Amino acid sequence: VLSDAGESHVLELSNAVLHHWREPPRADADATITVTRRLFIDMLTGQAGIRETLFSDQLDVAGSKVELLRFFALFDKPDAAFPIVTPD
Repeated sequence: VLSDAGESHVLELSNAVLHHWREPPRADADATITVTRRLFIDMLTGQAGIRETLFSDQLDVAGSKVELLRFFALFDKPDAAFPIVTPD
């Protein structure tokens, strides 16, 4: 849940594919987080430490923090020098 944007998104990892739906949190979710958009982006890009952030007052976690840590551990830190477009 993005608290400052008034949005809710559901992410599901199945067979190494991340699925996304813009809908209310599911009751059977392993974990649900309520966070600001900026902090969520900082977490995904490695600008904010995952463990320190998850156990801080900056966000609310309902459900398993362990499963949430396992989910975020799947992300690699982006390479800013990655050539998205290369000349032919």
